[in-house]
Amino acid sequence: MRLPELPYALRPNKIETVQMRGINWSDKLADGDLRDSLNLSARRWPYITTRKGRVKQTAYQNATALTSWDKLVAVQGTSLLYDGQVVGTVTAGKKQFAVVNTKMVIWPDKVYLDIKDQQVKPLAAELSGSKATFATNKITVNGWADLTTKFKAGDGVTLSGCTSKTENNKDFVIKAVTSNTITVADNTFVAVNEASTAIKLERKIPDLDFICESENRLWGCDSDTQTIYASALGDPTNFYVYEGLSTDAYTLAVGTEGKFTGCCKLSSSVLFWKETKLHKMLGSYPAEYAMYTYEMEGLQDGCQKSQQVINDTLFYKGHHGVYAYSGGTPTLISDNFGEKEFTDAIAGNDGDSYYLSVKDGAAHKLMVYETKTGIWVLEDGTEAVDFARIGKDLYMLDGSGDVYLLDGAPTPKDQRWVAQFTPMYETIDGKKTYSKLLVRLELPAGSHVIAKARFDGKSWQECGRVAGRDYNVTAMRIATNRCDKFELRLEGEGECTILGISREFIIGSDVK
Repeated sequence: MRLPELPYALRPNKIETVQMRGINWSDKLADGDLRDSLNLSARRWPYITTRKGRVKQTAYQNATALTSWDKLVAVQGTSLLYDGQVVGTVTAGKKQFAVVNTKMVIWPDKVYLDIKDQQVKPLAAELSGSKATFATNKITVNGWADLTTKFKAGDGVTLSGCTSKTENNKDFVIKAVTSNTITVADNTFVAVNEASTAIKLERKIPDLDFICESENRLWGCDSDTQTIYASALGDPTNFYVYEGLSTDAYTLAVGTEGKFTGCCKLSSSVLFWKETKLHKMLGSYPAEYAMYTYEMEGLQDGCQKSQQVINDTLFYKGHHGVYAYSGGTPTLISDNFGEKEFTDAIAGNDGDSYYLSVKDGAAHKLMVYETKTGIWVLEDGTEAVDFARIGKDLYMLDGSGDVYLLDGAPTPKDQRWVAQFTPMYETIDGKKTYSKLLVRLELPAGSHVIAKARFDGKSWQECGRVAGRDYNVTAMRIATNRCDKFELRLEGEGECTILGISREFIIGSDVK
């Protein structure tokens, strides 16, 4: 006997989402997208799971700057800490860091941490005294402080204050130095016994807005003078050594409009950004240096610290979103941000994931971009001030001055999480009746999940809850209403992984 078939319209349609996706605030939606999230991670993609715990580093409190050099380096008040121990004094506040040779430059203080003896020393040097004897290639002083405490061979210095022979006031490079003599190139000076009481020797450091290291030089830029600088090779204390050698310092004026917004190293090039331009420096030494200028989406003002290089690709925040740049045309990787306009971007990376802290109006957001999958997740509202990486471990300094190791512990049992999915329309006209809606979860004992739904834009209502059990996979059945569209929000505490969503529906009429 043949049974009658159901009309086609009454047969259940089944849709299964097995590939979870990340946060999406745009209008271009797909199944598995999240409209909102809290404390989630895409490290197990195609699944979405809860992020791991953060471990507070108790050696740091009320810190204002953080970086690393084998160990953590932090500014706490006016103290500079290396591996939790005070090694020197700096000014309080936020900093820029760059490592050249064995010197960690700390900006804008114009000092460096010498890793050999772990002492903080000035980049610049100055010494004054009265009277000096000049030969054509030597200065001899009497009654001055020991010259070797301030200067060394190879320093480019400025001499001023001479009155007997003012032509001796000039820039020159020191060839040799003792406690009371400085030897220079032949015919540098006019021989004279200088009687001035206000002679000054000075090794100057330029005023720079941004700094970075590349090829064992300290690079920087100054918006006031529209100038790019590079230090002498291996020596960030010298920016004015010009002897026609490959180890010389380098200076270049640019003629484009706008102020610099940041700089960084990418492969063998140095990038100097403006908001709508890129100045790229290529070459290995001054005689070979060449600058190329490109009109492109540049680095947003105030987002210098959003620059992070992962696998030879630079990620940075521009006016229209986050970009990936590897030498050609920057690629926008944040289409999912929609019309949101973020500012004050600060980033870090663990070698794989790009962590981005931004300001959204008065609030903050900490997001993570998985470079292998292109998935963004929103972790929480933490404000990050700095990030520091040691190996695969990534540390974060937050707005309260505390330092945390990210993903340094299992998911805390009391950690709250949220996954709110984008509306599910089915792209079919008319009301649908959902005959089955299942969410597959990995939910260990001690964790729990509450499901909430919103039908056709009405208020949220609880539609299911489940507690974790000893076995791994839990199927959570969710009660639904007849609707045109619905939104699903999962809230929970403890560890959880969302494996997939399965839904069956029958198409009804437009009349409810």
